[in-house]
Amino acid sequence: MRLQSAFPVPALRDCVRRFQERKAHIVGGVVAYPIAARPEQILEFYLQDPYRVRFGDSVTPEILPRSVVVGPCTYRRAELVLEGRLDVFTISFQASGFHQLFGMPMTAFADQAYDASSVIGPVASEIEEKLAEASDFHARVRIVTIFLMQLLREVSQRDFVAAIANRFLRERGALRIGDAAAKAGLSVRQFERRFAERVGLPPKRYAKIVRFQAALEAKIAAPRRLWTDIAHDVGYYDQMHMVRDFERFAGESPTAFIKRFGMMSEPWA
Repeated sequence: MRLQSAFPVPALRDCVRRFQERKAHIVGGVVAYPIAARPEQILEFYLQDPYRVRFGDSVTPEILPRSVVVGPCTYRRAELVLEGRLDVFTISFQASGFHQLFGMPMTAFADQAYDASSVIGPVASEIEEKLAEASDFHARVRIVTIFLMQLLREVSQRDFVAAIANRFLRERGALRIGDAAAKAGLSVRQFERRFAERVGLPPKRYAKIVRFQAALEAKIAAPRRLWTDIAHDVGYYDQMHMVRDFERFAGESPTAFIKRFGMMSEPWA
C-alpha cells in the first residue's frame, strides 16, 4: 500500500483536515478491514476497482458507488473487503467542515454513507473524472482545492458553534460541554442542538469518539507504545476506561482490535 497525505491551503483549514490518496494492488486474495467508530466526515472517490463493504452479519459484501459521502460513525457497523487494484482519493473534513461548505444539516449523515452524486449533485462525477485523469497526487489536490475554494467563497459568515466543534476534534474531545456552550452564548440544550446539526452527533458522544479515535491512531502510529501511556496521553482516567470505549466503539478489546490491522500501518477509510 502506498499512502500520500497533504494539508489544505490555509484558507480551507477551518473546513478541511487533509487530503489522502491510497493505492494498492492486492493479489491472490482479499483484505478485510474493520471500520470502528470514527468522528470524521469524508468525501471519497474510488478511481479503479470498486470498494466493497460487508455490513453486520451479512455474508455478501455490497459494492459502493464510485464516490461517497460518509458521516461520522458511532459503532463498528461494517468492514471493507478489499481486492484488486485500489486507487482511492479522500477529502477528510473538519468537525463542521462539510456543513460549512455544503450547508446541509448533518444529523441524517450519522452512521450512513451516500452516493456523492445524490448529495452534492453531478459535480461529484465531474470531479471523479478529473481525479482519474490527473497525473499525480499533487494534481489531484489542486483539482479538489479549486472546487472547495469555490464553495468557500459562498460561505457568508463565520459560525461560532462550528468553530467550537472543530476545536473538539483538534483537542481530542477535551472541551467541556458547559464551557463550550457559554463561549457560544447559548444554553447547553441550544448548543447541543446546533452542534448536532453541524456535526451529525451530540457533542458528548462526539467527544468520546474523538478520544477513542485518538487512542487508536496513536497505537497504529507507534505499535510498541504501551496502552497505559496512550490512555493517559489522550485523556482517559485509566486504562480500563479506554478498554470500555474500545468495546463500545470497536466491538472488542484494544489488543484484539489492533491485531486486525496486521501489517497495515494506516487505516483505509
